[in-house]
Amino acid sequence: MARIPQDIVDRVRDTSDIHDVVSQYVDLKRRGVNYFGLCPFHGEKTPSFSVAPAKQIYHCFGCGSGGNVFSFLMEYQKITFPEAIKSLADRYNIPIDYEEADGTSELFSVLYELHEIAVNLYQQNLFSQKGEKALDYLKGRGLTEDIIKQFKIGLAIDTWDQLVKTCTGKGFTQSQITKSGLFAQSDKGTFDRFRSRIMFPIFHPSGKPIAFGGRVFNSDDPAKYINSPETPLYKKSDVLYGLQASRDAIRKEEYAILVEGYMDFLQFYQAGIYPTVAVSGTAMTTRHAVTLGRITKKVILLYDGDQAGGAATIRASWVLMKAGLEPIIVRPPDGIDPDDWIRENGKQEILSTLESPISFIDFHLMFHNGIKLEGAERLQYIQDLARETRNIQDGIIRNDLIHIISEKLRVSEDDLIRAMKSQRISPVYTKGFDESIEKEQFVFTSQGDRAQIELIQLMVHEDDSTRAYVKEKVSLDYFTTPLLKKITGYILDEKLSVEIAAIIEYFQDKNERDSVTQILFAETQNIPPEQIVLDCLKILKSRPLKEKIHSLRALIREKESHGEDPQKELNEVVKLHQELNEI
Repeated sequence: MARIPQDIVDRVRDTSDIHDVVSQYVDLKRRGVNYFGLCPFHGEKTPSFSVAPAKQIYHCFGCGSGGNVFSFLMEYQKITFPEAIKSLADRYNIPIDYEEADGTSELFSVLYELHEIAVNLYQQNLFSQKGEKALDYLKGRGLTEDIIKQFKIGLAIDTWDQLVKTCTGKGFTQSQITKSGLFAQSDKGTFDRFRSRIMFPIFHPSGKPIAFGGRVFNSDDPAKYINSPETPLYKKSDVLYGLQASRDAIRKEEYAILVEGYMDFLQFYQAGIYPTVAVSGTAMTTRHAVTLGRITKKVILLYDGDQAGGAATIRASWVLMKAGLEPIIVRPPDGIDPDDWIRENGKQEILSTLESPISFIDFHLMFHNGIKLEGAERLQYIQDLARETRNIQDGIIRNDLIHIISEKLRVSEDDLIRAMKSQRISPVYTKGFDESIEKEQFVFTSQGDRAQIELIQLMVHEDDSTRAYVKEKVSLDYFTTPLLKKITGYILDEKLSVEIAAIIEYFQDKNERDSVTQILFAETQNIPPEQIVLDCLKILKSRPLKEKIHSLRALIREKESHGEDPQKELNEVVKLHQELNEI
């Protein structure tokens, strides 16, 4: 398959003017050397979206979105990188001569095509004679044909190879078939993954199908629901069902209603309650919260009305709070799920209840009967709250929560803070909590992080002599923070461009790209670069020495407590202090 040569990509990027392109979609006003406007990627009333023509990048100080001219078009128009290049090439009359490649860059397009074929096939099945019973079932559950067609619900019939036969002869490779997640492999060949199931397509926010959730129908399969496996298109911890349809309504209303299932979402949307999304087939994750946080800061959780739904509500609420969002709770009657609630009681009752939600802490206290707990149970409950509260990184949210909990449970704030500090509490972001978190949030707060960032900013300085001076003085070994080391590796690679707008393209992950843009967007300090380099290198060179000294002092204390001679370690500490003084 063909790809766009790198020299054409560079030419299109260098020719395109980011202010010229962005101003077609955003009303920009000059403020100093940059331009500001209302961010097109999240709702806001005060402009925080900034374009830097000198660097040919943009950054939103509100939602953190950032990138170059290609990134902007990709995110705004929901198009691929090659499509963004083609769009700008057409705009600036730059011809594109494609060259042959190994097809890697075309994988996403092929996977989208396979999913489109599956969506069409499954919906044809549903509206055929074979799908009559399934269609009657969906209508019996209260769905109209309009909503079924809008969300392209379908039916995988009871056969092993209908989709296989449909895709045969269309030029798909075995590797593409395997990576799609639509098929299963065995010694006997390739088979349809989904059979005898009502199919709910899962869409990318751009509206393209990327996966399926299949509900068992007329089968004794014990698995009520199965979802597509993770694929290059589909990461279940990223995707919220229905977001492609409800995103604009969420921005407009400034809140999202979060439900658990496909049917819950469809019933609410059909009833005209549009700012709704669902977490289907997985528990709420931090990546879900980050996705929601880009379009709203308030989330109304409306999970099933049983005990399991209440527990899931609390787990999801903590995830949201740790991501800086405000969770509030609405509960259906006992034992009822939102799907049945709206069908049996109607839209107006739901809307009325949505106007008076419960705060998260009030719900937590009510669900656990926290006010009435006594003795050891009360102590354990407070410690559990303290553990979760400590893991909230936003200081304002954490302090407000401490104040509310202390007031509700009649325990002093000082005692609550001591309880938080006294526990052996795991960090917020552990693999057991969410394996993907390191890929999505990059917080640089340490002195070492700041020193690395200042050196990076100097290495892409507009002055060539400053760039050369810093590169001569630094080593990749000084950079220990993974993302910052990755940026520096690209900058120090003589084969790669170090223009700011080009560096951004080395980061395909959006969260990395946003963080990199934020780093590169900042202006360097009005201090001689020689002084900045000297100060930063002193910090970075001294850090490992200080860590060694800290470890040795701990070993010295341990030896002294056992009556052993720590002279060797004492000598090493003296030597390390001398090295520190010489930096």
